[in-house]
Amino acid sequence: MGRAAELAELSGLAESTLAGVGHAAFVVGEAGLGKTTVLEQAAAAAERRGLRVLQGSAQERSEAWPFAFISRCLRLEESPSDAWRARVTEVLDGAARYRVPGAKTEATGAFAATSEAMIGLVEDLCAQGPLALFLDDLQWADSASVAVLHELVCSVHQLPLLVVGAHRPVSGAGEVGHLSRSPIAGNRTLLELAPLDTEAVAALLADLCGRPAGPRLRRMAEGAAGNPLYLTELIAALRREQAIENGEATADIAAGCSLPSLTVLVTHRLRYLRDDVLQVLRVASVLGASCTTAELAAVVDLPLRDLLAVIAEAEAAGVLGDTGQQLRFRHELIRHALYDAVPGSVRAMLHMRAAQCLAEAGAAPERVAEHLLGGLPSPDFLITWLEGSVACLIARAPDMALRLLTMALEAGDPTEAGYANLRYHHALAQLSCGLLAEAEESARCALAKAPDPGRECLMRWIVIQAAFCRGRPDLALAEARAGCRSPDVPAIEAVRLQAFSAVCLFALGDLNEAGAVASRARRAADKAGDNQALADALTVLAAKRFLEAPDIEAVELARQALRITPDTVHPAQWMGMQLALVNYYIGLDLGHDARRTLAAVRIPAERTGGMFLPWYHLTCALLAFYTGRWDDALAEIASGLACGGQDPLSRALRAVAALIAVHRGSHPLAEAHLAAPLPEGGNLAVAAFYENLPLCAGALLDEAQGDARRAYSRLAEAFDSGVGHLPGRRNLSFLTPDLVRLALAQGDLANAQRYTAAAQQHADHSGGPNQLGDAYRCQGLLSEDPDLLMEAVRCYRNAPRPLNAAYALTDAAELLARSGRPAEARVLLDQALDTFTQMGAVWDVAQATSRLRAVAVRRGSHRPRTASRDGWEALTHTERLVAEQVAEGCSNPGIASRLSIARSTVSTHVSSILRKLAMTSRVEIAAEVTRRQKSGEPPRQD
Repeated sequence: MGRAAELAELSGLAESTLAGVGHAAFVVGEAGLGKTTVLEQAAAAAERRGLRVLQGSAQERSEAWPFAFISRCLRLEESPSDAWRARVTEVLDGAARYRVPGAKTEATGAFAATSEAMIGLVEDLCAQGPLALFLDDLQWADSASVAVLHELVCSVHQLPLLVVGAHRPVSGAGEVGHLSRSPIAGNRTLLELAPLDTEAVAALLADLCGRPAGPRLRRMAEGAAGNPLYLTELIAALRREQAIENGEATADIAAGCSLPSLTVLVTHRLRYLRDDVLQVLRVASVLGASCTTAELAAVVDLPLRDLLAVIAEAEAAGVLGDTGQQLRFRHELIRHALYDAVPGSVRAMLHMRAAQCLAEAGAAPERVAEHLLGGLPSPDFLITWLEGSVACLIARAPDMALRLLTMALEAGDPTEAGYANLRYHHALAQLSCGLLAEAEESARCALAKAPDPGRECLMRWIVIQAAFCRGRPDLALAEARAGCRSPDVPAIEAVRLQAFSAVCLFALGDLNEAGAVASRARRAADKAGDNQALADALTVLAAKRFLEAPDIEAVELARQALRITPDTVHPAQWMGMQLALVNYYIGLDLGHDARRTLAAVRIPAERTGGMFLPWYHLTCALLAFYTGRWDDALAEIASGLACGGQDPLSRALRAVAALIAVHRGSHPLAEAHLAAPLPEGGNLAVAAFYENLPLCAGALLDEAQGDARRAYSRLAEAFDSGVGHLPGRRNLSFLTPDLVRLALAQGDLANAQRYTAAAQQHADHSGGPNQLGDAYRCQGLLSEDPDLLMEAVRCYRNAPRPLNAAYALTDAAELLARSGRPAEARVLLDQALDTFTQMGAVWDVAQATSRLRAVAVRRGSHRPRTASRDGWEALTHTERLVAEQVAEGCSNPGIASRLSIARSTVSTHVSSILRKLAMTSRVEIAAEVTRRQKSGEPPRQD
């Protein structure tokens, strides 16, 4: 009654979703205003129209269990044979994340992989047919589930997906409030339920009473303030008390009746239940709605047949709703009333009993942990259960594990043999939660207390990992060296610690000592037959070689490390080695090898999450940036920031975005990227190797804003002093052409000669086309020789490095013009401007045009100065490939598999296609591709 407008709105959204245009809608209202009823009726109507409907309701006190809400909604436990659900369950188990340092922010830590898998599942379901998710009581949803919903809501414009959520008004700018109220691509509807108006109240009373309400009943009903639940419970209570007098035309009450509170009315129906039924319901109120009938039977120690009879009576009394195996109170106020009637000590006992029953039944560790955290568990049971389940719990829900381990340490006996195991896992849980300093301190304290020899090495590795990842390789090195000297450390562990000492030395920039230690560790690892230590040693030797003399030998060392490691190292170490190898390939312009390796690491990165997803996307972005595919780079950056916006690597991702923004003339956007606050915590060790990117972006912005002197000063200082932990002359040799150009502009001939010599030395060691191009360009600029600059163009084109080639073309054109060869200069200028235009580099177009105009040369053609930004011609090669796959009916995960790119990157491309083509659905994309194919228009970009 009174919700026809809201239901009509949701009906229209369902019709739109059936047509391929997804939407998100949120129903917001106080308790009792009918949110659940609206969702139930809308879901039933959507199902009748042909949408596949999945429903879920968040449960109070389940906030600590990550992904509990969305897992129930997507029915992960009900369909284990489904391939996609099995994949999500595998990622949720978190085996690949165990013992990997996490992040304080869940979205950028261990949960990123699970979020990615769940979004992929939903997108795959959408490819099978229009899908609707109806989600109730979002105010109690766990934050991990809300993060997944946020991504889904942001994607509804490109999927046949209807997301309808309901929640009570939330105070402040919380996650749920942001989800329902922030503008999202124009496909979001907010339905705020108001109290029923007088006409709707009268209609509801007539429906409940079987005839219109009399004047006294209407006056009493006014006190319900239009709340449907209040009115329904009022009439139900009056009927039970036989207080309604049915006349010929109206139903009324006796004079003098007062209006009870809603709570009193809701609990009124409990008076008519037997004591044994009430007792079972009180237990159920403590266990929560995630409890099944079988689990409740075990806790109350009733045969399932007897329990089902009790449940049937409760359903008949309107206390429970019919939801199959899951228990559900008809309204949360009823559950609260029953819960409040249970003394605190009894609640704790019931939670303990539930934990024991669930543990015996082999339930998921989070479910057991939920009850252990809700009560006062027996220390013996808690410690015994943790011994068998803590590793799985740390991988799946590190925060829950940390809280329980803290309780166990407080309750346990330090003299017991198992206490050292608790200490170890407590430090490990801190590491997994991203509490790196705390994990390091806990492990150091354990080491200081003469730990069990079997645990000493494990604790030492936690100290090393935590210190290294929080940007203190010096402390990690000191601990590794201390371990090597310890007589209690087994020989094989000493070799591993020696190898990791080389990693620390490399991170500190001491390349010579790192190489020496890595060589010794390599020999020792070969002798001991330990592949883990050998992999670390070879990785350092490869990185050192690449910085000093980037050539195929560095690549071969990295490949050798990878050949010996697949089954003998942690998946995280394997991924780190693969991504390092890709960077070598990029540096040597081995694009095919880089793409092949990225294709191999994509799925493991998506399934592990943590720092590896943003690292993967950063690597993809760099490959795309250097090869001139800037829109593809921006798509990778958007995906990297979405999964790692609070990861230290976000600074490097934003720096690449800033570089593109400067080149494209969007200087305020570049400034915003560079001024973004630095993330706290996370793995700082890897991020330190990309500090050259913010440096380059900042210097380019300086030059674009007219301060070439400052740009030169910044680059020159970094080249001589280094950036991050690495020496500049080795790490920043790619800057030599810019340094020579800026030095000559400042009249600094001596340093221009020095930078040219450095570029030549680097090219002699490497022999790569990009390095040779840098050397030729530096020499050409220094000697004002256009032939040398054209040699640079040839090398850059072989790489390919189109931006560098366009710069060298511009340099050559200017020299040709100054030497009286304007026609040749004009040809080169046109080539440079064409390249800049294809990449959208409007600032570079303006710079080149201004430089050549100063020597009386203008472009020789009337081609557009900027690339098309709208319409089919604006689509990049990758976007056209994606569009073709969309036309074939592929889901985003399916397209990702075919094109060997990340699912999230595909999603970004689809959004870009819709924007450029001014379309609203995948159906329209498919229709446009089909039209072009039938008309004979080329579907792909040359």
